[in-house]
Amino acid sequence: MNRLAARAVLPALGLVGIMSLAACSTAEPGREDNPDHTRPVRITVSPNSTEQLILGEVYSQVLEETGRSTSLSIGDSPGEVGPLERLRAGETDLVIGCTGFFLHTLDPNRAEELSTAIETGEVEDPSDETYRAFMGALPSQMTSPDPSSAQGCAAEIRDGQAPELPQSVIPVYDRGIFDREELEEVTAVTRFLTTDEIAGLVEATGEGSSVSGAVAEWLGY
Repeated sequence: MNRLAARAVLPALGLVGIMSLAACSTAEPGREDNPDHTRPVRITVSPNSTEQLILGEVYSQVLEETGRSTSLSIGDSPGEVGPLERLRAGETDLVIGCTGFFLHTLDPNRAEELSTAIETGEVEDPSDETYRAFMGALPSQMTSPDPSSAQGCAAEIRDGQAPELPQSVIPVYDRGIFDREELEEVTAVTRFLTTDEIAGLVEATGEGSSVSGAVAEWLGY
């Protein structure tokens, strides 16, 4: 999906989400009834990664467009506290990574088995199977939308931190942190992320654009 198409589609999806929320407002408690739906969403990204910073900014701006405040911070250096451990401990609300890498973090034995099965041609849809295994390994307090088609986590793969698996970019967040509208927007923007779109954003920031400015232009804000 090119940038112009993304600019056109994402605001439209946001409008659909708002209309759907309004239609259901009489049946569901309002945002003010749940303290977790009013406090700022803490988004933590990995250090020394322009890709992570861009993705964190994407989710931050999408949520703030719905009226939800956010804070974006840089996590610990690699080898210290990992993103899922930080989320599990309640130190953050949303982290970003890739299905294969996260599966390896949660269940390294299953990740190795699946990698071998994919290599030997036993798996019909490696991306889908990796996502399903990742979701099955997630602790109950965490959840995630369907993954993007974008492939990421190249540094982790290069450093040997994960076996050969599909690495679909995906956010993971506390199960109770978002209301319906926010979930729709997070799901929508994840669906439209592609490897080329992320590469284009990385390139734009390398050419002098600020991360926030490049992301806002891509989103059409």
